[in-house]
Amino acid sequence: MNIWEKAHTPVTVYPMVRVDDGYGDVRPKPAETGTTYRAWVQPVGDAAGWRAPVGAQVGWSPPLRLKLLFPPDTPISEWTRVDVYGDRWTVVDPPRRHHGVSDRMRFVTVIVEGGGQDGDG
Repeated sequence: MNIWEKAHTPVTVYPMVRVDDGYGDVRPKPAETGTTYRAWVQPVGDAAGWRAPVGAQVGWSPPLRLKLLFPPDTPISEWTRVDVYGDRWTVVDPPRRHHGVSDRMRFVTVIVEGGGQDGDG
C-alpha cells in the first residue's frame, strides 16, 4: 500500500505549455485540458485557522493558500493552474520533490494560491 491509495481529493492539473505570443517569441499558458489526480490537500497559514488574519486589522486579507501533495510523476511546475474544490488555484512556489525511504513514500508538494479570489474562479 502507498500513500496515494488513501488520497481522496480530486485535483485537476493543467500543465504549462509554450504558445506563440504573436511577436515572434513564446509564452507559457495553461493547457486546455487537464488530468485529474487524487491528492492530499492541507490548508496553510491563515487558512488553517491557527490565528486571526494579520491583514484584517489594516484592511486587507492575505491570499488563501493550500499545500497539495501529489504522486511523484505529476507534471506540475511553478504557475501551473490547478482546480481544487471547484475553484481555480495557481502554483506559486517551485514544486518540492520528496524521496522518502521507499518508492511508495515518494511525493511532490506544491503551494497554491487562489480559490476564487481572482474574480473568475
